[in-house]
Amino acid sequence: MNIIETVNITKKYGDFVANDAINLAVSEGEIKAIVGENGAGKTTLMNMLYGLIAPTSGKLLVGGKEVKFSSPLDAINSGLGMVHQHFKLVPSLTVCENILLGIEVLKNKTPFIDAKKQYEKVQAVVDKFKFDLNVRDRVEDISIGQKQRVEIMKMLYRNVNILILDEPTAVLTPQEVDELTISLKELKAQGKTIIIITHKLGEVMQLSDSVTIIKRGKVVGEVKTKDTNERKLAQMMVGRDVVLSVKKEEIDNSGNPVVYKLENISTKNIFGKEVLSDINLEVKEGEVLGIAGVEGNGQSELLKVVTGLMTTTKGNITLNGKEITNWWPANIRDAGVGMIHEDRYAQGLCQNMTIKENMIAGYHYCGDVCSRGFLRSQVISKKRDRLIKDYDIRVADAEGEVSQLSGGNAQKIIIAREFDSKPKVLIAAQPTRGVDVGSIEFIHNKILDLRKQGVGVLLISSELSEIMSLSDRIAVMYKGKIIGVVNQKDTSTTELGLLMAGITDKGGKQE
Repeated sequence: MNIIETVNITKKYGDFVANDAINLAVSEGEIKAIVGENGAGKTTLMNMLYGLIAPTSGKLLVGGKEVKFSSPLDAINSGLGMVHQHFKLVPSLTVCENILLGIEVLKNKTPFIDAKKQYEKVQAVVDKFKFDLNVRDRVEDISIGQKQRVEIMKMLYRNVNILILDEPTAVLTPQEVDELTISLKELKAQGKTIIIITHKLGEVMQLSDSVTIIKRGKVVGEVKTKDTNERKLAQMMVGRDVVLSVKKEEIDNSGNPVVYKLENISTKNIFGKEVLSDINLEVKEGEVLGIAGVEGNGQSELLKVVTGLMTTTKGNITLNGKEITNWWPANIRDAGVGMIHEDRYAQGLCQNMTIKENMIAGYHYCGDVCSRGFLRSQVISKKRDRLIKDYDIRVADAEGEVSQLSGGNAQKIIIAREFDSKPKVLIAAQPTRGVDVGSIEFIHNKILDLRKQGVGVLLISSELSEIMSLSDRIAVMYKGKIIGVVNQKDTSTTELGLLMAGITDKGGKQE
């Protein structure tokens, strides 16, 4: 039985067709994967199922009955919930308070919250679905993976039978991905129907029962997972064969001069706790130095220090022998350091600004786009159009805002802007987070092009396969320290995994 079905569902924005007569059928109790390139229309389709936007035409059926949702509340009342790619949680509230937001448990015939009863009810549901959560923890104190589980619990508490997950693993570590996979399979075993939007084809093969492929707003393929493989899915998504593994040219850069250096870098957070301790790193010209580690071991703080968003308490940073320690981000960029931040919307883009404005953000004072304090509008428009074409950024309206773009296409704006700045050093944190396989291939090749041109690259990524594919040397972070630096060609994922867990070749675990 099909628990959810769309019949010729279409969504238009003016002349732009985001979804074109899509027919989708999801069987009860299955895990359905929706895959496609950035901007293919996947999230638009899911937003229509969840009542966030109304279709231009077509029908939506839930349990065989036609429904029309005017809001997410209508969808939830029909047993359909959605977990968005970017979490919608209140950090200062507890796990329990976030789950119950809007449907708090009140004391009998009073407007006051019954805190004890709330915690008991939520903990019972958490235990029922075997989620590893302490409902009294504050959301600001828990891991990214636990935040993901809180979002899922918000829907399960509301008793939904159909769960839509938009890029559920985009911000998770490999260990958290494994935990989520177990949780989703457990939910399926308990009778829940799950729809996942993802770019990670390995997860599609591991998790789903069937796959629907969407390309430029249309369904172009529908397959049982057991009858396909990653390469076939990638070919259907992109319309051509995709190289799923990077072919990196062997370059002897061991004798190249050091272009970027960190010496004894330490820093404390706002609570006075040391989060980086004596970090020593060197990046040579034409070298990719990868930073591996389970998220939460100081990578974010290291990124903030090297991009000027956090000050050091000890140590020096030099670029071509010139000290740039604790410089402002604008000065660091001006010195020749390109920056790709791990959170595209928090640090990389302004969603309410236009694509054109974001294309020059951080470089708006440069002579090619600014003359005597005035921005050169026509020049900037030409630059925007060139980068949209060169980086294959899918936009409905080139004059529109970044908020109108899919997450992957928004990421491509940052990639285009930073690569086009011709940096001496590129600091790239999670450069392919949330982008499709074709775009991953493109971005990886662009990074290797910079390497070939003699640019030093500091690559921070939670994707171990990305670190292994692109890096010449790999430094592993654990509890704010570098506990090992290895040559990529001489190491293995097993060795890196042990280092990431704090286990050194001496056989002991680092404290």
